[in-house]
Amino acid sequence: MKYQKLFEKGYIGGVEIRNRVAMTAMGNGLATWDGEASPELIRFYEDRARGGCGLIFTEFTRVDENSGACNPNQLCIASRKHVRSVQRMAECVHRHGAKIFVQLHHGGREAPPALNGGRQPMGPSAIINQVNGLVSAEMTKAEIDEIVGKFVNGAANCKKAGIDGVELHAAHGYLLGSFISPYTNKRTDDYGGNAENCCRIVTDIIRGIRAACGNYPVCVRINGSDFVEGGITLDYAVQVARILESAGADAINVSCAVYETVPNMIEPNYYDEGWRKALAKTVKARIRIPVVAVNTIKFPATAEKLLEEGVSDFVGVSRGQMADPEWVNKTRAGREDLIRKCMGCMQCNKSVVMDGYLSCAANPVTGRGTMYNDEYLIRNGDGRRVVVIGGGPAGMQAAIVLAKRGFRVDLLEKKDYLGGMAYLATVPPHKTMVAEFIKTLTAEMKEVGVAVHMNTSADVKMVKKLEPYAVVVANGGTEIVPKVAGLEAANVHTMEEALLKKVTFSGKRVAVIGGGMVGLETAHYLCQDNQVTIVEMTATPGATMYPTVRNKLLSILKDEGVELLLNRALSAVEGDSIVMDCTDSREPRQERLTVDEVVIAAGRKPNLSLYHEMEKAFGKVVMAGDCMMGGCILEATRTGNDNVWFL
Repeated sequence: MKYQKLFEKGYIGGVEIRNRVAMTAMGNGLATWDGEASPELIRFYEDRARGGCGLIFTEFTRVDENSGACNPNQLCIASRKHVRSVQRMAECVHRHGAKIFVQLHHGGREAPPALNGGRQPMGPSAIINQVNGLVSAEMTKAEIDEIVGKFVNGAANCKKAGIDGVELHAAHGYLLGSFISPYTNKRTDDYGGNAENCCRIVTDIIRGIRAACGNYPVCVRINGSDFVEGGITLDYAVQVARILESAGADAINVSCAVYETVPNMIEPNYYDEGWRKALAKTVKARIRIPVVAVNTIKFPATAEKLLEEGVSDFVGVSRGQMADPEWVNKTRAGREDLIRKCMGCMQCNKSVVMDGYLSCAANPVTGRGTMYNDEYLIRNGDGRRVVVIGGGPAGMQAAIVLAKRGFRVDLLEKKDYLGGMAYLATVPPHKTMVAEFIKTLTAEMKEVGVAVHMNTSADVKMVKKLEPYAVVVANGGTEIVPKVAGLEAANVHTMEEALLKKVTFSGKRVAVIGGGMVGLETAHYLCQDNQVTIVEMTATPGATMYPTVRNKLLSILKDEGVELLLNRALSAVEGDSIVMDCTDSREPRQERLTVDEVVIAAGRKPNLSLYHEMEKAFGKVVMAGDCMMGGCILEATRTGNDNVWFL
């Protein structure tokens, strides 16, 4: 077998786990409003169990119905009413041979009052939260004892439901983690002042679970570093792990960061695989119980290497299995080319934080397994031909679904490459996983028998020759070009020309027109060899981007010396300068900027012209992707999937 370590059996507290792959906890927003495991949530975990995962940790699960909630649709195990649905979840995971631990959680200082009946967040000390601006209510001894009891009660309910073990969430600045960290714990009583006291609330919970549940496995998730001044350091984390081990913990799950340093916690695409491995490896070297750790794993080879290096005993692959529930099975079968790997786009986190249900740009089925799994496909294609126009993510996803339904699919792509706008997105730094995604879709199309025709422009006449049953128009949008004077000049270029290296320049003063995601990423590419200025007509760069991604990219651009001019709209290009209207000025006012080159990167808009032509000529025509609506890869794959499901 190629990956010997990955497929070794492992043990946590006497529970045998079939391999070393864990799906670590991540909020998914799939529970019911009152915290029960919904059919969609159960299906989500069952699909990952069927896909070969060894150990599943549920999303953070509330132990208190009155406080500590962090998501509106967050799983709960606080009372007997929650046991039945959690029991069903356990049964559905177990029938595929996987094990499941429930992560017990209280939000503490990060619990929004709006989700907790207006209650003030609680914590070890009355200090201000630098992220939300709220001051925590310092907990009394009685309140601490009450919370300890609720964690113990949650564990007892989990055992009653047939769950294999529990994990105490003592990381990321939530309640238990805020007690452990000197960044948030300023107490001088038995619950603060030194590592042992700061861990006391957690060790009391562990001992309480032992008293109530016997030899029931308990894992504790801790931070290897808070990445904030005055917070948990790696040396301190080692002390914490040893204290928890002595208290009876069966495993330690090493994570990192708090809300103030959230990009280090749930990393966007700018982080390399394994960047945080020193945290887990250092902790593992100082304790005897198993260590679980996430390390931004995309590829199975990385997971195997981390195990070989002794970084951890179990590798956490959370977003990887979110993107592809068959991550483990495909790895075992030697079909890594078919794994839809996480791109680090943060769509999953964005969807949940914005009060929606879980979604994934790489996989339009994620979070919708009760609606769109392959078993629900209507396989009535009967070899009838369908023509898909456009080889971007929308067209490729549509082609794959149609081929699985039994249609004979011809995909027509006018370029000499697949991927559409996503192909251009592979050019800026740190976007290699988008290129990997295009490779995977290409491999999937080959696997299901899609006929791909490159360098083929589609019009009504040529499509008629193919005599299709239906036509899918996914030819993309058109570039937004401001209507200003001077764009015909030789020093004015499109974003596509720059990214495809149809024009190249080095050591130049470059103005990138547009400060949305396209403009920011184009600037990131160009700033490697040029002095770049981004010109954005609004006050907010990257307005549609998820803040974690946007802020990280803006930080990188700042470090690279990129200048950002906000509230400036291009008015004209005049030789070696551009004229800008100041959109934040009450009176008409203009500014000039001396430049050598101008790159238009204002984004794209829908283009329905080809769709309307096809609609007049054929009986069944649908559209997908940018041609019908602006968006990112998520909108492309979703429309490509959904719009042909019942075609």
